[in-house]
Amino acid sequence: MLSDAARRSAHLRAFDRLHVNAYLGTILASAILWGVLLYNASRNRGLIREVAAGLFITGFTLANGVQSGFFSLYDIYFSHDAAIFARSFPRLIWGYLPLWRPAIAVRFLFAFALSVALVAAARHTIRPRPWARRLAPLLIPMVLYGVTRIPASFRVWQSTTPDLIYFDGLVDHVKERFYVANDAPDLRVQVRTPLSVPTLTPQPARRRNVLFVLQESLRRDVVCNDYDPDAAPEGEPPHCATPFSNAAVPKRHAFNQLRANASTTAISISNLWSGIAANEPFEVLMSAPLLWEFADAAGYHGAYWTSQHVMFGSMRLYVQDVPTVRFTVATQLDQNANFDAGANDALLTDKVIADWEELPEPFFGVVHYSNVHFPYVYDPAHAPFQPSEFTKAADRNDSFFNYYKNVAYLSDRAVGRLLEHVRASDKGERTVIVFTSDHGESFREHWEMGHTSALYDEEIKVPGWIDAPEGTLSDEERGSLRTAKTQFVWHYDLHATMLDLLGLWDAPELVPFRRRMLGHPITRAERTTTPVPLSNCSWLWECGFRNWGMMQGSKKLEARQWDHEFHCFDVVDDPEEQTDLGERACAPMPELARQWFAEMPAGRWPRGKELLYGPAPSASGTAASE
Repeated sequence: MLSDAARRSAHLRAFDRLHVNAYLGTILASAILWGVLLYNASRNRGLIREVAAGLFITGFTLANGVQSGFFSLYDIYFSHDAAIFARSFPRLIWGYLPLWRPAIAVRFLFAFALSVALVAAARHTIRPRPWARRLAPLLIPMVLYGVTRIPASFRVWQSTTPDLIYFDGLVDHVKERFYVANDAPDLRVQVRTPLSVPTLTPQPARRRNVLFVLQESLRRDVVCNDYDPDAAPEGEPPHCATPFSNAAVPKRHAFNQLRANASTTAISISNLWSGIAANEPFEVLMSAPLLWEFADAAGYHGAYWTSQHVMFGSMRLYVQDVPTVRFTVATQLDQNANFDAGANDALLTDKVIADWEELPEPFFGVVHYSNVHFPYVYDPAHAPFQPSEFTKAADRNDSFFNYYKNVAYLSDRAVGRLLEHVRASDKGERTVIVFTSDHGESFREHWEMGHTSALYDEEIKVPGWIDAPEGTLSDEERGSLRTAKTQFVWHYDLHATMLDLLGLWDAPELVPFRRRMLGHPITRAERTTTPVPLSNCSWLWECGFRNWGMMQGSKKLEARQWDHEFHCFDVVDDPEEQTDLGERACAPMPELARQWFAEMPAGRWPRGKELLYGPAPSASGTAASE
């Protein structure tokens, strides 16, 4: 408990009476647990003595080693949220922590040494009386059972002792695996085991750093994607929800037909960071190196700063081991960070600015914002779009949309401040900035609210641009970016573009990895003209709401879980996607999609008339699951 007080002194002092009482109660429960085991371990001889000592040393080492190591990475404790989506109980026992890191290994070794010392001290000082020796063993199963029954405060306040939070997480995981609970029915991100990337020799067209700024849930039609010199007229509401970033980088190259390939954050970031199709098998998705691994192999210094709460859906496992010299997540910015909307984006900008001058060059960095995610971070003092109301009532949809725009506006204050700082710095003169959002957000355009629900443009048409100071791009690169302004480009292309900006696209060692990559660098003349998958179903992040699609140029294929066939739209002629042209108008994408998605999770991919005659065979020759 002393170690917890040292780690979280300010946090503990902020507890109200309810949380103080909860914490004091679990201190007592924790003392009883360890006291009973130590008391039995202090017997003179016998099997019970050794069993109790083994239980104490094992449990104490794991509970304290995991919680100490976990807190050193995330400023919160391992809990229910970090446990329920796991797929390996043995690895979960040590919290999926990177034990090879010296700082983590030392914490486990210290916990082990302390547990052995406590057993030795108990055996030296405690002399159980005869009646106590007979009764004490009966308490062991009672306290072990009691540990499984004590409720834990596992999110935000964590007003439970760290050891009991740890045991609560393990118990909740077991409940999930044996279907006693149903908090994690779908597959979520697991630990990556990336293929080894050989040493790469970067050959960028110009010397430069690359900074990737990734927004959350920001749809294309609320932003100033092209520079607008009149975006924020004095005394009037702004013309768009992003006037601050608009003013900070007036010479940016905008991509006005950029689309995400998913409207689910986890799948979208996989597309952006790995460049491979979301419908690849699980083993391929989890072994694909990310941009950080490629950059590290080429001698770049990596950085990842995010206000995202990476306990959500085990996202931490996806980013925990990326090679970085700067790594910050939401709970390090604010231990009380909202589970869905993350820490305040202003805190993220503060942190990046604080790290900026110490970040060694050359670098590849990602700044990943979060507050435009439902339930949104809103400030009435910065809400120019009115009337504004947090409501899902259909008759007040316009007010809710204004509320969303005000949320985007508030987040953009943080983004704009970061961009201004970067551009005003000496290091910023050598830094190319790539900007996009992971996906958009729907407001009843096709009867849905939020994201992940569909692949219509309100959910996947996103802002995107590249800002490059003079001297950081070649003439050919700058010309290619200009021509891309009205051309169809995809998130897969942004991945390829960042590899090209890092000077790695032509590296011979990259050829085996490029075979699975779908995109083409926007910094070059060649564009992606073949069909690209759109999907919110992936073995990386199994779909909660099933939908699939594909795009080739302006033709879009789209279907949701109740559809028996795909819908076809031309997003140029029909930007609101109201006129279904029928599958034939999008040929050959329907059949290609059926092949691509046949082995995807939750198999109700649209099979057309085949549904009348039973399940279609999957690629392996067996019936696809309904």
